[in-house]
Amino acid sequence: MPTRAVKRCSTCGRVRPLTAFSRGKHCRGGHRGQCNACRAAYMRQWRRRNLEHARAKARRQNRKRRDWLAAYGRTPDRRLKQAVRNTSYWAVEAGLLPRKDRCERCGAGGRAVRLNRHHPDYSDPLRIVWLCTRCHGEVHRLPPESD
Repeated sequence: MPTRAVKRCSTCGRVRPLTAFSRGKHCRGGHRGQCNACRAAYMRQWRRRNLEHARAKARRQNRKRRDWLAAYGRTPDRRLKQAVRNTSYWAVEAGLLPRKDRCERCGAGGRAVRLNRHHPDYSDPLRIVWLCTRCHGEVHRLPPESD
């Protein structure tokens, strides 16, 4: 039996590709009934209506993660990466490194495109590649190169 590649949102009624729906382990068909856009709008409204509850939940989660985050920030690898990020940030701010206006991978640019500094090699802090958010995510999801 072939699977459908589209689904109708239970809130807005639009037919959208399955990629526009979050996965749901207990949902029929394996995806939520609301599309991601409708779910995000609902969650924003819910948070505004239940602000104190949302803040209390965030405080509880922060307390649970505090020790883990503190230990994570102290690992040698993490400290090195943060030092390299700081170095490249201040080099750009001081004008020592030029800020690019286009993604060096796909060429996207303009006011709507946010560019990130990608460090292919942390041993060279001033060697950065300017990538749009989409390309930066794709680069980090690529399998590591074999020698």
